[in-house]
Amino acid sequence: MEIFSRLIALLLAIFLLPLFIIIFLLCLGFQGTPIFFKQKRVGYNYNIFEIYKYRTMVNNSGSIITKHNDNRVTIIGKILRKTKIDEIPQLYNIIKGDMRFIGPRPEVLDYFDKNKFNFLNLIKPGISDYSSIIFRNESIILEKIGGENAYSKLLPIKLELSKYYANKKSFFLDLKLVFITVIAIFFPNFCIKAMIIPEIKVNLPHVERFLNKYLFC
Repeated sequence: MEIFSRLIALLLAIFLLPLFIIIFLLCLGFQGTPIFFKQKRVGYNYNIFEIYKYRTMVNNSGSIITKHNDNRVTIIGKILRKTKIDEIPQLYNIIKGDMRFIGPRPEVLDYFDKNKFNFLNLIKPGISDYSSIIFRNESIILEKIGGENAYSKLLPIKLELSKYYANKKSFFLDLKLVFITVIAIFFPNFCIKAMIIPEIKVNLPHVERFLNKYLFC
């Protein structure tokens, strides 16, 4: 399965090469170099690796937490973030073996606690999961939560979703999340309300209450 994922990522990277070139030129023209953003994240068995994205913010932008309507995000960066195209370079992470297509999003070192992320002993982090679909506009959620430590209130919810996935993981669940991820690019609210919330309501009522308070308010 691991080799299959890496092979698919390689084929996708080759297929998307024309898109890579277009984005490269747009980024170069609108915001200059560097084109890519690298950041240390915690992976499988707590190994540290560098995750790759297209850079969407000005250089040396400071805080790792992005606010809603953050003026550090560039013009082209707003488009890349909205469409999630900024995440495409993570195909390289899959090819390298750092990540999977589906799995808990890898956390930055600042918020990592080995005791809370023990599911990383079972599974590699991924590009998409329940959290990345639900909190695709994370900065808006953080603004609603408010305060300097807003992310520390959101993180436990993301961890619950990650642990839930790790415990339920199966080939068919991964296929389901791949399908939802693709549809969510075009119809995010529909996917969350119709495809994820019914499942969360039954299995993670605490998470549902959080979403009703901060996502759907």
